[in-house]
Amino acid sequence: MVKFRVITDSSCGISQEEAKKLGVVVLPLTLSYKGKDYKDGIDISTDEFYKMVFEDQKKDSILAQVKNHFKPESIKTSMVPPLEFQRAMQEAIDDGYIPVILPISSVLSGTYNSANIARDILEDEEIYVCDSHTALGSVKVMIKRLVSHEYETIKDVLDDIQYMVKHINFYSVPDTLEYLYRGGRLSRFSATVGNILQLKPVIQLDRTGKLTPIAKQRGLKHAFIKIKECVSNLPIDKEYPFEFGYSTEIKNVEGMKEYLKEVLPIDCEINQISPVVGAHVGPGASAFFYISTKEVPDCK
Repeated sequence: MVKFRVITDSSCGISQEEAKKLGVVVLPLTLSYKGKDYKDGIDISTDEFYKMVFEDQKKDSILAQVKNHFKPESIKTSMVPPLEFQRAMQEAIDDGYIPVILPISSVLSGTYNSANIARDILEDEEIYVCDSHTALGSVKVMIKRLVSHEYETIKDVLDDIQYMVKHINFYSVPDTLEYLYRGGRLSRFSATVGNILQLKPVIQLDRTGKLTPIAKQRGLKHAFIKIKECVSNLPIDKEYPFEFGYSTEIKNVEGMKEYLKEVLPIDCEINQISPVVGAHVGPGASAFFYISTKEVPDCK
């Protein structure tokens, strides 16, 4: 069996403790908020970061909101530096493993390019940098498959990654439209009216790295029913892991899981998603990550 070590970044939602159990390396992205930098999952936990950001935004005074044109201070994310990738790659090689790097989509972050720079520095070594074309729990699902399956050759590993890239799927439902407005995806009018009407967009992340609303439903119940319909059309491949994710309100994603139970082959985990994306979709967001038996088309 081939010996390889997966190296990824913290946006996948794998904690440092879980990384040790899985035998993977998780390099932290840097989260910047109000002039202070935090190493994701090291200097601050996911739950602590969400609480800090969302509670701060609730407490902002009217004067502060007017000063910022009713848009709170943004959260910035910095990629993993090439030097950190280089160190992790060299350590894997020294331990007798082939490094396989699977970071967040190249469209969403410069982390993929950073890993390629590190690989070029170690040009004489066998190192593979793969573009996941996805994010969050979708990358985690891919990694859990890689570490739980035995492969004869490194080609078998890379072939399975390519299969997953074509078949990975990810649906999300934000609980409020406020954060889509703040991110420039909705007008203030559309967000306000949508919140009054309890409209919940069903969002899909396609291989181009776009978070695309594919439907708008009245209330979470109907949004979850729509996701069940989507999953039925792109069935779950039961040979691969799958899981649910949430930003701050676990009860919302538990509701999603209940509506999807008829299409789930077995029970699965619910985990908190990384604030790298979660802080931009807001509190109460729910998501489902899985590998489909069918190739997942790009959103139109």
